[in-house]
Amino acid sequence: MLKYKTFVIFTLIVPVLLLCLMLSCTKTSNIEDRSTIIRLSPASDKQPMSKFIDSVKYIRLAAPRNISIGMIQSVVFFDEHYYVLHTPTMPSLTVFDINGRFVRNIGKFGRGPGEYLFINDFAINHDDKMVVLMDDNAQRMHYYTLEGDHIDSKVLPLSAECIYYMDGSYVFWMANLYDRVLNADVKKRFNIFVLDRDYNTTHGFLEVSNEFMGVMHGSLPSSFSPYGGGVNVVAPLSNDIYHYKDGSLFKKYYLDFGPLNCDFLSELRKDQGDKGTFVFRLRNTGATYYPNQFFEFKNYMFFTFLSDNKMYSVFYDKKNETSHVSFEYPEDDIHDAIFGRAVGKTETSLISVIEPLLLMDEEENFPAKLDFLNLTPNSRPVLTIYKMR
Repeated sequence: MLKYKTFVIFTLIVPVLLLCLMLSCTKTSNIEDRSTIIRLSPASDKQPMSKFIDSVKYIRLAAPRNISIGMIQSVVFFDEHYYVLHTPTMPSLTVFDINGRFVRNIGKFGRGPGEYLFINDFAINHDDKMVVLMDDNAQRMHYYTLEGDHIDSKVLPLSAECIYYMDGSYVFWMANLYDRVLNADVKKRFNIFVLDRDYNTTHGFLEVSNEFMGVMHGSLPSSFSPYGGGVNVVAPLSNDIYHYKDGSLFKKYYLDFGPLNCDFLSELRKDQGDKGTFVFRLRNTGATYYPNQFFEFKNYMFFTFLSDNKMYSVFYDKKNETSHVSFEYPEDDIHDAIFGRAVGKTETSLISVIEPLLLMDEEENFPAKLDFLNLTPNSRPVLTIYKMR
C-alpha cells in the first residue's frame, strides 16, 4: 500500500493514541459457543450447482471509457444499486444500477476536500443515507450522500481492515493489525470494535494474543458478511465463524477438517519469516484452513477453503447439515459457463464476478464456456447473480 511521507508520523501516532483511549473504556463480553460443527474434507470432483442454485442472471457492467474498472474486491447491493469496490490503479467505489449501467463514482482520488488517498473498505449507513469510505492513508473517514456529494471527513478512529454499519453502530475488524512496538503498552487488543455514530467505543471482542499480534490475516469480501439482521465474522487464523448482533458476539460455526485441521499457533512458532507475511507462507505448507469467501442464506451457505495450496468450494445444506465439496468451483450445469468468484450477496442471491482480462489467453481468446457473453478484450467485468434455492 502506498504511504505518503506527509502522513507517516500522523498515520503512526494518531491511531495509537486513539486506540489507547478506546481500550480504556471498552466493554467486553463473554462469547457464547453455539457453534454448529461443519465437517469437511477435500474432494476431487465438482458438485452440479443446480442442486443449490435456482437461476442465474448475468449483468455486464457498463461505464464511460474514462472510468476504469479494475479487479473487484467486494460488492454491496443496496436500494436497487450495486456498490462495487475495485482496484484499477487506486481503489474506487463505483455505483451501477440494477442492469449494470454506470451511475456514479463515490468520491475521487486526490488530496483535496472530499477526496481520498485510499479506500480500505466502505460501509453504507442506511439510517442516515450515507456512504462512508475508510481511508487509512489519509487517516480519515469520508462521508458522502447516496448521490455522491461529499458531506464531511473526520479523523479515522482506528486503523482497521474492514468496516460494517448496522443498527446505529460501526463495526470495525482489525485482522490482528497491531504493531509490537507502537502497541506494546496496550493491555487488551481486540479484533472487533463496535463504535456508535460519534465513534465512542461500546464493545470489544476477540482479544488478540501476544503471539498473533501483527500476524496479518488480510481483508476479504466476506470478513463481514450480513445475515439475519446481524453480521457473520470470519475470524482470523482459526476455523471459527462468529455472528455479531445487538451488542453480542457468539460462535456460530466451526469448520472441522478432521486430521487436516491446521494448528495455527504451532505453524506460527515454526515459521522463520516475518509475521506480517506468515499467512502467505502458510498456504505453501500444505495446510488446510479457513474460508476466503463465506456467504450465508436461508437454506445454504457458500464458502471456500484451501488445502495443500488448492482451493475448494462448499455448499452447506443447513437443514440436513451436510457439506457438498467441489474441487475449485462447482460445475455450472445450468448455462455450462464458468462459476464466478464470490464477492457479495443479497438476501436471496450470491453475487460473483467474471473478469474477462483474467481469463483471456495470450492470443486474446476467452474460454469457450463464455462464448454466449460475446466478450472482447475491452469488455468490463460481468456480475453473476446466483439465486439460491
